[in-house]
This record gives sequence, C-alpha cells and structure tokens, in this order.
Amino acid sequence: MLDTLDLSLSLDKATYQSEIDGLMHQVRSLAYACWEKKLPVIVVLEGWAASGKGKLVKQMVGYMDPRGFQVYPILYPTQEENQYPFLWRFWQKLPTKGAMSIFYHSWYTHVLEDRLFDRVTDAQVPTIIGQINSFERQLVDDGVAIAKFWLHVSHKELHSRLKKYAKDPLTAWRVREEDWQQEKNYTRYVALAEEMLVQTSTGYSPWTLVEANSGRWARIKVLKQLAAHLTAALDRLQVSVPVPVLPAQKYLESTESDLLAQVDLSQDLPEINAQKQLAKLQIQLRRLQLSIYKYQIPVLIMFEGWDAAGKGGAIKRLTDILDPRSYFVHAFSTPTDEELSHHYLWRFWRQLPTAGTIGIFDRSWYGRVLVERVEELASEIEWRRAYREINEFEAQLTNFGYVLVKFWLHISPEEQIKRFMERKNDPFKQYKLTEDDWRNREKWPYYAVAVNQAIERTTTPTAPWTIVAANSKPYARFKVIETVVTAIKRELRQRKKSRQNSQ
Repeated sequence: MLDTLDLSLSLDKATYQSEIDGLMHQVRSLAYACWEKKLPVIVVLEGWAASGKGKLVKQMVGYMDPRGFQVYPILYPTQEENQYPFLWRFWQKLPTKGAMSIFYHSWYTHVLEDRLFDRVTDAQVPTIIGQINSFERQLVDDGVAIAKFWLHVSHKELHSRLKKYAKDPLTAWRVREEDWQQEKNYTRYVALAEEMLVQTSTGYSPWTLVEANSGRWARIKVLKQLAAHLTAALDRLQVSVPVPVLPAQKYLESTESDLLAQVDLSQDLPEINAQKQLAKLQIQLRRLQLSIYKYQIPVLIMFEGWDAAGKGGAIKRLTDILDPRSYFVHAFSTPTDEELSHHYLWRFWRQLPTAGTIGIFDRSWYGRVLVERVEELASEIEWRRAYREINEFEAQLTNFGYVLVKFWLHISPEEQIKRFMERKNDPFKQYKLTEDDWRNREKWPYYAVAVNQAIERTTTPTAPWTIVAANSKPYARFKVIETVVTAIKRELRQRKKSRQNSQ
C-alpha cells in the first residue's frame, strides 16, 4: 500500500499559492457551516515524524475562527491517564456538536509507537484495533464526521528532515529520540503502519494516504480531501433517510425469557441475623478496599432498578464502613446541555473510577435502553444500536481490569405502591416521591419489557447482571454487598495467580 505511493509528486510555488488561499477560505466556510448545522468534526493527522503535520496544522488554523476548533497534540499518557482504559483520554477531547477537534497524533499511537517500543505486544493489537474501530463507528453513528490522514515520506526524506531540524536551535527541541528510532527502524515501522491502515480503514472512517515528500503537495491534498469530506458530511444532513419499519417491542419476543418473573421476591433475612451478617460483610469489604488499592484494581458498581426499589439504602450500606477517600458515588439524572452535545456515553466515560478506587453509579448508560427508549427520548435506531455499544464499552472496562458489578433491584408493583404511600405520608421522605415516579409506574409493563431485553442482551461472561430480590430491604442490602465482595475476591485471586505465573 504505502510502497505504491508516488512520493515524487510536488507543486511549484506559483501553483501552490494560487490554490492555497481558495482552499483555506473553502475550509473556513465549511467549518462555519458545520457549526451552524451542529455537525461535530474530528480530524486525525498521523504519519512519520517530520512529515509536515505541524506546518499543516498551522496552515489550517491560520484561516479559521479559533472559537470553533481545538488542536490536541497527543504525547505520552500522563500518570492519571494511565489509570484508565487507553481511549479514556480521547473521550475527554471529543468536540461538541458543531465544533472541530484536530488530533496531532491520536489513539493510533497505541498501535504504532507503543508497539515499536514494545509498550504494546503483538498479542494485544487485535483487541486494541477492535476498540478503535468500535470507538470510531460509535462516533460516526452518532453524527460525527471523521477525516483521517496518513502523511508518508521516504526513508531518505525522513533522515534528511530530522538531521536538518536537529541542527537548527529553533527546531532541535522538536526532535525526539523516538523520532530517530522511527528512522532507524523505518522498514519495521512501515510494516506496522501498513497493518494498522488496512485494519482501520473502514467504510465509515477511511484513511486518506498523503504523499508528503513535498510539503506543498501534502498540504494541498489534505485540504482538498478535508473540504470534500466536510461537503459530503453536510450533504448527508440534507438527505432524508427513511427510518426502517422495525418489529414492535411492546411485548417480550418469543426468543426471550421473562427474567424478572423468575425472581423469588419472597427471599428475606431473619431480622435477628440480618444486622450481624451485614456487618460481617461490611468488614470484609473494608479489608478488600486495602487490597484494591494495593493491586490498583478499579471497581465500578452500577445500580439500576424500579423507583423506590431501595438503591439509595443499598448504596448507603455499601459505603458505611469504607474509607471515603477512595470511593465516590455519582447519581446520574437528566443530561445537561453540555452532555447532550456529545455521544451519550461521554458523560459516563468522564466519571469512571481510577485504578485502586471504587466508583458507584446510581443510574447509568442503561438509560439509553430503558427510560430513553420507553419515553421515546431516543429513536428506535439509537436504542437498538445501544446494546452493541454498551457491550463494547463494558468489554473495554473489563479488559482493562475493572471489576464491573451491575445490579437491577427488583420489587413487585404491590411493594412499590406501598413504598410510594409511605413516602407520601412521611414529611421527611416526601421529596423522594415525584410526578415522574407516578408516571413511570403507569408504564410498568413497557419498562418490564425494556428491562428484560436489556438484561438478556447485555449479560456477558465478564459483565453479568445480578437481579436482586428487593421486596425485603435487609435481604437486598445483604445480597448487594455479598455480590460485590465475591466479585472483588475473584479478581484478586486472578491478579495474584497472574503475578505468581509471571515470576
């Protein structure tokens, strides 16, 4: 692929000058149109060291409104960024609707430089490539326009440029030891780049290969392709795509089970033993918190359930004995305007716990396939697509080493109305009962279908659901902590076993 590029292509100064101004004004106009149409844009600039990415960025932004774009030079991850899955830091930098993010290097560094310097093994590459392709597909499905460019130079040109830059006091600081290693290992780096380009040039996010021995040629080609890409993306917004007619989802499909109906809601704990058993588990969890920190294990505990099912009470008992410096509770409600201007998973990526800490989510990304589905806040295409997106998201977490525990707290309609009336009649609890609670209760059958399908379609070996019989609050609280303790112990055994095998 790369060896077929004609690197002798070039432009004389006169031709370059006659084209560059017109192209830049065109790109500026298109960027403004994207802002008006709320079309988010991502530009990825990858390629060899000294291939001209910096001059290209300077050329682009020199004509553009600085309020509408952000340039992100991607260097090695910080200590904080290393405590998350590798895509976490890129989710933080995604553009809002109508804005443009320009990545000077990107997530592809993880399968290029990191691989060249053995920070990533060959065995890890297929998983990383899969995560990158999923990441880009999710963004494109959500309406983001992605333009990716690989700037290619010959071995001779690379050596010449690095040598020239290293001699100039004004540019020497830009030449890293890693850049010289690229030059030294040129043949291997070409092979790594070829493999990456083939596996990540997809129909929804293709690569544009740029012959960059001539800086003028490279800048003109990138700008022309970017203009064409933005024009096509804007044109697609004008096309009315018919929404396919999908099967009704009001009732469970024949291939699915009514998982909620199988739960024994009579499960209870004798009151005389409940507090003692709960206290023993809480002490175990407190001790495990030290091991979590020692082994740098991130733990994410996620609660969903019916209104008044006892999520707050379960979270209170879960955290009662924990060191508050290494856990946090985040309650998710209606997304803000800023959150709505991003992919729906964006706000959850931002709140992930770091390695060695515990994060507790009251509500979660499952809102896309539960409340947003039932209340028609997400289109049918969007919530159906979300099952796959959720499974991909959770796989990235567990592959990184997260202990992910997912709870659905289940109660009967009779128990719910009983608790509603208790809240209504208690001045100290009336604030907990809202109009939404009553409205959601009226749609119980629809929510039951959505819950069953969400649990069945997103239960995986590494991220299973636990349905908790919550008619009895003492039993539910015990079951929650017991499940968390078991999950953490399982991960600790695996970590210890891995350490022993590596020694």
